[in-house]
Amino acid sequence: MVRQMVFVLVLCLGVLINKSLWAANLPTEIAQRVEAYYQATKSFAGEFEQEVLFKRGGQVKISKGKVFYKKPGLMRWEYEWPEKLLVIFDGKTIYVYSPKDKQVMVFPLDQSLSSKVTVNFLKGQADILRDFELSSFEKLSEKKVALTLIPKDQETQVQKICLIVTPENGAIKEIWFWDQLENLTKIKFFKIKRNVKLKSSIFHFEPPRDVEIIRQR
Repeated sequence: MVRQMVFVLVLCLGVLINKSLWAANLPTEIAQRVEAYYQATKSFAGEFEQEVLFKRGGQVKISKGKVFYKKPGLMRWEYEWPEKLLVIFDGKTIYVYSPKDKQVMVFPLDQSLSSKVTVNFLKGQADILRDFELSSFEKLSEKKVALTLIPKDQETQVQKICLIVTPENGAIKEIWFWDQLENLTKIKFFKIKRNVKLKSSIFHFEPPRDVEIIRQR
């Protein structure tokens, strides 16, 4: 779950595209615009709704919260509903804190992200044309277009990614991705703000004294 959240967030920073997207009609042209926008994005803040559809059993899990990102490699996911969960990346370590369970899981960043693509996005060194096959570009309606990407890295945790974009303002609205078990995760973004001032302190985590700390190696 942690690796999937990392991949989705760092990818979303690469696809907050501008109004000129609608003028492009080829996936390669779109990817070039995506890449340029990503390189110019220094920070990101917004709200999200996450829906996970499990292939086995047909279960659906919905979560809501806020997300923050600051280059290079600082991220914060605040899950607020149905229960609180905090995920922080401080550039070296991943912290997953569950107030309900009074538990913190600690992951060394480099060991947790087996995919070079994910690590490159996190460090701001991604190249969409290099790292992905541009599978298709489809106009879903007057208000939605879809761009499908397939990772070239076989170690990546996802099979394919679909970006849902509104042509009116060029902003990313949803990211869909399928993992190796064919579970589908949909993340919708709201109230997106780009290049906002974010204090570095929000990406620092000190475990509360009364929690169990589990270190993953």
